[in-house]
Amino acid sequence: MISYFCISIRFLQPYVHGRRDSGVSEWPPSPLRMMQALIAAGAGRWNERISLERVQPALRWIESLPPPQIVAPKGTRCSQAYRLYVPDNVADKVAGAWCRGRDASIADYRVEKDVAPLFIDREAVYYLYELRESSPDQDESIRTLTAAARSITHLGWGIDMAVGDAAVLTLEQAAGLEGIRWRPSPVGGVPLRVPKPGSPDDLVRKHHDFLNRLVGGGFRPVPPLRAFDIVRYRSENEVAQRPFRLFELRNLDGSRCRYPHRRLMHLAGMVRHLATEAMKLDPPRGVGGDWVESYVAGHADGNSRNHRQFSYLPLPSVGHEHADPGVRRVMIAAPVGDEAWLEHLARWLSGQRLQPERGDEFGMDQDGKPNPPPLLVPMRHDRDGVVRRYTASASVWHSFTPVILPGHDDHQPDKTRVLIERALRQSGIEQPCEFEWSPFSRFRKSYSAHKYDRNGKLQGFFRPNYLLSQTAVHLTLRFHDGSEQKRPVEVPGPITVGAGRHCGLGLFATIDADGD
Repeated sequence: MISYFCISIRFLQPYVHGRRDSGVSEWPPSPLRMMQALIAAGAGRWNERISLERVQPALRWIESLPPPQIVAPKGTRCSQAYRLYVPDNVADKVAGAWCRGRDASIADYRVEKDVAPLFIDREAVYYLYELRESSPDQDESIRTLTAAARSITHLGWGIDMAVGDAAVLTLEQAAGLEGIRWRPSPVGGVPLRVPKPGSPDDLVRKHHDFLNRLVGGGFRPVPPLRAFDIVRYRSENEVAQRPFRLFELRNLDGSRCRYPHRRLMHLAGMVRHLATEAMKLDPPRGVGGDWVESYVAGHADGNSRNHRQFSYLPLPSVGHEHADPGVRRVMIAAPVGDEAWLEHLARWLSGQRLQPERGDEFGMDQDGKPNPPPLLVPMRHDRDGVVRRYTASASVWHSFTPVILPGHDDHQPDKTRVLIERALRQSGIEQPCEFEWSPFSRFRKSYSAHKYDRNGKLQGFFRPNYLLSQTAVHLTLRFHDGSEQKRPVEVPGPITVGAGRHCGLGLFATIDADGD
């Protein structure tokens, strides 16, 4: 029967100041931060100031366990920070100046430090380590760590005073703990430090280096902590983000290539062809014989309801009302959990040149010769404003390319609604949402969902023949928590809906109040 070793931390005030390496607030407190507090408490309880003897076997036991679940209250950043002035350690210089009759002030040697704590609505944080089998060594380790946890006085900053406790909980008791549950996740969430074998020894080493930083008449900097892992933790309230990789279209001279967004499905096809050929040469380990055809090329079995595949998504440029919507970036996305396969493909595609079918897809030069196709150059997503419109977390999303519904609505609104709901289910949209539809996109530079113009000619985004008989609409999705109040819930991109969603149709982006 599953049980949990639970270490609980209760803060004595509703404000927490801990930060991650990047300087942003850390919430929930990382398992490594908790272990640091546990080691300090154990050293104090058994008066082991230089080395750890009593608590060391218990630490080696807990460091070998998988990363714990964390149950924590909601942490809200305080709306207004405050500034501290921290004096430098130069009081001897100021006092020396006074002794010589000179004017001096410690206020001249201060460092500004802005503090923005988090407000928590409950005081307790729980770390749940799953237990499978009982043993004498495990039972002794639990007794030792429980005693150490009850000696905890603070967690993180010295002003974050806390009390600790520990106990073994049943599955039902663990499920009844109040708070938001955070679990290790391959994607999404926040990166937190977790201990690994060797972490307690490295913490003792760092403490020893700190005590000896002034030995020998000089100062020796204290090396940082090295023995720890980084694990992403995702809360139960957070929708998992699909893993993705991004590429820029670059010409041979390094300039950015622009492709017409009306024909973005052609570009998606070129990227898919390149990916298929690459994975035929070097598929990942452990995949089946039909993996390339089904997962990479996207040729699904007609009887398969849960088909998984890569999505090849050309990204039209959005950002402001004067943005040229041409395609300069391409995203490849994978289902949640398939990060390793995506990374394998991305390494193969890096720096590869597209292979157009006709040869003139990228225009002609002054001599009437086809321009050479562009290269796929990897790019970061966190500093690109266009990419953020497709990958950020938001509660309201709008389609830039039309959503192709699974059928024809016969111009009946009730049937349109049923088809939209079916398209959302088929696309894996599980978060409750309200939607509204229109033939026109909220993005000014996008094309309408109409197939033909007034003269009967095809217009808008290119669609292959097998999608021309199905109804297309532009959608606005408003995600909520499913309650009667319908509180907004942010959902991360990329979001694609409908038929053609794996090759650029039904692509959603966020929009600002000022426009696109």
